[in-house]
Amino acid sequence: MTTIDLPRSGRLAVVALVWTAATLFGLAVAATTRIGPTVLELSYNHGVHLGDVLAFAGAYSFAAILTALVLDGPRHQEHGHQNRLGHQKRK
Repeated sequence: MTTIDLPRSGRLAVVALVWTAATLFGLAVAATTRIGPTVLELSYNHGVHLGDVLAFAGAYSFAAILTALVLDGPRHQEHGHQNRLGHQKRK
C-alpha cells in the first residue's frame, strides 16, 4: 500500500476534511430522505428517522477509521527509512 507522509498540520487538515464530509453526508441523508420509523420527534413535521441514525453511524464509523489511518501514518522505523529529523535508523 502506498502512503504519503504528510506533516502534522496536513494530517490534521485531512482529518478535519474527513469529519466535515461525514457530517455533510449525514445531514444530506437526513434532509432528503425519510427512511424507517421516527425515533425522535422534534416537532409536528420534523423528526429523526432510523435511516438518519444509520447514515450518521456509518459515516462517522468510516471517518473514525480514516482518522486512525491518517494519524497513525507510515511506519518508517520498521523499514529502515529516515525518521522525522532526517536521521537514518539503524537495524
